[in-house]
Amino acid sequence: MLKLRLLSTLLAALLGSCGGQAGKGHSVLLITLDTTSAGALSCYGALPGLTPHLDRLAREGVVYDNARTVAPLTGPAHASMLTGLYPPRHGVRVNASMALPEAARTLAEEVGPRGVATGAVIAAAVLDHSLGFSQGFAEYDEPDGEAGAPRQAAMVARGGIRWLRKKPVGEPFFLWLHFFDPHHPYEPPRAFLERAQGDPYLGEVAYMDHHIGRVLEVLEQEGLLDETLILVVGDHGEGRGLHGEDTHGNCVFDSTLRVPLVVRYPDGWGGGERYSEPVSVVDVQPTVLEAFGLAAPSNVDGRSLYRTLPDPERGVYFESYLGHVSFGWSHLVGWADRKGKFIHGSSPEFYVLMDDSQEHKNRISTVGSDVGPYRRSLGEVCGRGRLERGELQDSPEDLQAQIADLGYAGTDSEVTQLPDPLDGSDRPSPHARITEAREFQKAHLLVSQGRFAEALPILLEMTEEDGTNPTALYLLGRCLMKAERYHEAIAAFERAIDLRDGRFSACRLRLARCYEAIRITGEAR
Repeated sequence: MLKLRLLSTLLAALLGSCGGQAGKGHSVLLITLDTTSAGALSCYGALPGLTPHLDRLAREGVVYDNARTVAPLTGPAHASMLTGLYPPRHGVRVNASMALPEAARTLAEEVGPRGVATGAVIAAAVLDHSLGFSQGFAEYDEPDGEAGAPRQAAMVARGGIRWLRKKPVGEPFFLWLHFFDPHHPYEPPRAFLERAQGDPYLGEVAYMDHHIGRVLEVLEQEGLLDETLILVVGDHGEGRGLHGEDTHGNCVFDSTLRVPLVVRYPDGWGGGERYSEPVSVVDVQPTVLEAFGLAAPSNVDGRSLYRTLPDPERGVYFESYLGHVSFGWSHLVGWADRKGKFIHGSSPEFYVLMDDSQEHKNRISTVGSDVGPYRRSLGEVCGRGRLERGELQDSPEDLQAQIADLGYAGTDSEVTQLPDPLDGSDRPSPHARITEAREFQKAHLLVSQGRFAEALPILLEMTEEDGTNPTALYLLGRCLMKAERYHEAIAAFERAIDLRDGRFSACRLRLARCYEAIRITGEAR
């Protein structure tokens, strides 16, 4: 069966390339689904009828059943999609405090100068232009810097439709639509909550799908559907309680790494095919470039999926530095192929995915030297050229606060030096601190809702048990400030700043306000 599929794939690719460069003249619509696990779509096994429009694209396109993100965070994942580089190379390792360098070559920068109209409609501040994501786009439609609230799918679809209707007629285009709705907290309209049988997360996915359908309808009305390659990809998934993780960011289990990836070709190539070979969101850049008849730069990490069968022997890179930056835990990096998944950190892990797809049994103690090839693959990524660190551009003063309110507390400090992927660590593994992470998320949600008194006992207990978590200490200080317990707040803020080696601007600001409140103006200054 595999040989037959391979033969048909090669023949189709050959026929598709006759008469000129592959994909020449195509337009591309890139749809990124924030916080959308593969299993959240009906075409990947969710409730039947939940996502009819994305299911249509899956029926008419190619579905990748084993696609992973590079990191369970919005910023690093989208940076990899746009550049074709893994996070150690483009330098965006967490949200908010690290920008995509100007030296990075984004998809828009590659195709714009070649006569392609470029536009983006962004749903959340985590992809703000000041973080470098707007590079190369002629139009970058993002949330109002002062309002800050994420856009719902209706607004993103409206922006995309407006752009499609005003773009120059007859010119190829590259349009990126970023949808954010399945992000916590989940508050879907009632009709979509009912469609999801009362599951609010899936209700948000259904609501998002509905408005993606509006964009597809306009593509048909404008006669563009049969000229446009549509690529749909998740940036990361959502834990939803698996492995004890409710949301995402700290852990690198496949519950948050595996994402949907669907490519629909305008001529119907490969329609209905499903591939189980490993692929990555880093493949978006070379795939889109080839759709425009352009070769990907030779130094990228991604591989083009355009009209081709993925390599079954391939492995892919992933990481999470959120626990290291925000909570004082170990960084996590890893390599996965169709056989297994190796996770390097303070407590290494190895999962035999063919027998244990849910990653319940860590077999690191029994595989021994078998992880050698995985470590060598990680070392090879580390050895490739890296871009100089990106500088944050001018941005609204409250941008960091907006991003923190999205659930990414603790990434607003100045990140200077990070451990290399294969460096050792004596810090606790985030996988061993899942309970603490859940309690932190609960407290952070309460703080973001202004319910400081309810968050205070949670944070007091957390910091008594572990006084090395700078972000928990920061939130504790904020709660103590609200209670006018300024001396205790000062102690919490000073401890958090010490743990960050003095680099914690938001903490220093609130520390100054505490000193001001107790009239120690010299210290405040």
